Amino acid sequence: MAVFLTGDTHGRIDFDKVRRFRKTVEEHGDCLTREDCLVVLGDFGFVWSDPPAEKDAETLEWLEACPWMTLFLDGNHENFDLLDALPVSDWHGGRIQALRPHVLHLMRGETYQIGGHSFFVVGGAHSADKAWREPHRSWWPQEVPDERERAYIARRASELDGVDYVLTHCPPTGQYRRYKERFPRFWGPSDEYTDWLEECVEGKFAYKKWFFGHLHMDLPLDEPHTTLYNEVFDLDGTGLTRFGEDMGPCTDGSRHDWKLRWTPPSKGEKEGRSDYVCPTCGKSVRLHPTDAERGQEERTEG
Repeated sequence: MAVFLTGDTHGRIDFDKVRRFRKTVEEHGDCLTREDCLVVLGDFGFVWSDPPAEKDAETLEWLEACPWMTLFLDGNHENFDLLDALPVSDWHGGRIQALRPHVLHLMRGETYQIGGHSFFVVGGAHSADKAWREPHRSWWPQEVPDERERAYIARRASELDGVDYVLTHCPPTGQYRRYKERFPRFWGPSDEYTDWLEECVEGKFAYKKWFFGHLHMDLPLDEPHTTLYNEVFDLDGTGLTRFGEDMGPCTDGSRHDWKLRWTPPSKGEKEGRSDYVCPTCGKSVRLHPTDAERGQEERTEG
């Protein structure tokens, strides 16, 4: 059983990475099964309108036909009125809601045993643009946990001695600050909910790594914390994607000191290239360029 992680899909808006992943799996002889999982770290976006838009419904059927299980956390861009109305059942040790038999919502404050790994999951985030959105049509107050949910999440966190991985949509405040240090023009501030994650989840139990979406960038912020957007993280090092545990440590045994590099398109190319390079060992990881990356990177000649 293999687990893969990726960032926000926003419905069909940022869904190309999943289609690319499907193509990769096909090129490897449809090597995944229903025992394997692809996890979207919030802002899944396919629970949005009632009835669902025709193209969204078609995409959900496309996901259901994929050979793996698709799992998702809730982010801040979901229709929570619809999501809250779905029936709840148990799966791999925690509560879930099923959009399709093999497309499942991982719920807040739950711990799951998947593929030999344990995962503690907390969805939700504040929308920085909610002033321009309409309540219960394009923005929902349930986007962050209420007091009752927070009490449940905090209690479940306090009961843990440790897990392998923490999965959230937004990062705790400490990681927001680290991100802002690297990218001062980043649009998003920390807020009371990221403060709450810092206080009530971070440091309450041991974990190997913490993954989150929301920041619209692919970046290992420090040894345990990684934010994902366009890349698919290969948690078990299967080799299907280049962004994952198979990256290994640096030559001196320490973690890689990743530096973001942007190479503009050479003659005849339509797009440039973004990748992370470790200056110590020279290892690089190819990324798909995002708007957040441009203008912040180490510039190189094409």
